[in-house]
Amino acid sequence: MESLEDFRTRARSWLSDAEPPEVPLDLDERFAVLRRWQQTLFEAGWVGLAWSPEAGGGGLTHAHQLVFVEELVRARAPQPVGLIGLEVVGPSIDRYGTDWQRRELLPRMLSGEDIWCQGFSEPGAGSDLASLRTRAVADGDDYLVSGQKIWTSWAHEAQWCALLVRTDPSVRKQAGISYLLVDMTSPGITARPIRQMTGDREFCEVFFDEVRVPRRNLLGAENEGWAIATHTLGSERGAATLRRRVELDVALEDAIDELRGSRTPSDRVLAAIGRAHVAMRVLDAQTRQTTARLLADTGPTPLDSVDKLVLNHVEQTVFAEIAGLLGPLRAVPGSRPAGLRADRWAHEHLYSRAASIYGGSAQIQRTIVAQRLLGLPRG
Repeated sequence: MESLEDFRTRARSWLSDAEPPEVPLDLDERFAVLRRWQQTLFEAGWVGLAWSPEAGGGGLTHAHQLVFVEELVRARAPQPVGLIGLEVVGPSIDRYGTDWQRRELLPRMLSGEDIWCQGFSEPGAGSDLASLRTRAVADGDDYLVSGQKIWTSWAHEAQWCALLVRTDPSVRKQAGISYLLVDMTSPGITARPIRQMTGDREFCEVFFDEVRVPRRNLLGAENEGWAIATHTLGSERGAATLRRRVELDVALEDAIDELRGSRTPSDRVLAAIGRAHVAMRVLDAQTRQTTARLLADTGPTPLDSVDKLVLNHVEQTVFAEIAGLLGPLRAVPGSRPAGLRADRWAHEHLYSRAASIYGGSAQIQRTIVAQRLLGLPRG
């Protein structure tokens, strides 16, 4: 197997020649550009590096995947658009899926030909995911699915959805949940984008009205979807923490370069950058443990919740400190207060507010830490 040093050199060389695309602010244009970029990465063999060869992956280690993510970010190249599939859903299908599911679904996920969304959260069952009410009723060789999901990223663009449904309402909450892989072109599905405070509309609410889903699309066994969902969420938190650490590091470097090019920094600027820098060093220390667990392939653990809490705090701190230097000009498109690009940093600051919600809210993560790591009693 290729050494990490040789692999890093090869990745860096390829990225220097690849001319990564500029990412537009307009959401529709952004989606199209990032989808083409994912196809480019796939054709060059840089997608699914740690996935099994049977699933269309590279069969390399998680360490190789981490090296490429780091080189991609440091080259100021964008991530592929299909991260929900690549980082979140795909690893669970690769581990728990049938031969048909892995053979038919994963290669198209890797290439970006199929974009995936994640149908977990519901109105009234976001933080308390086990309270979900979307139901799936067996009907011959199919399930009939009815219910609603919300905060489903890219649902209006997705071809497939990893969907949690209730298949047995008579047992305790977690025990009656199944995990379905749903074709988003199926009759009875309606996806409605939701405008966020950033102005983007990648989040959606999704309605399922007696949607027919073949039984072969069941991931794992019926009523045993909760364990697979835990694996999915663990994959999301671990991968996102390590990727975001590098992205935040590079973002802070970019902000410092912009500030340095404007004028001699004031004490206020130095203090803000200092606070952001200290936060980043905390995240660096935390992710050393995250990396060790990922390389050891320990699977989901309550420590993932610690990772997410630290990442939430650091991400919001870094972008709040940078945005605080913009002043009132943050609302003026195209302005550059103190040399900072207001469009970029105002958008990053607004989006960072969601960090303590998506992937499991901070309140739920604290509950997991309290009960499963510290052994505290339920309130």
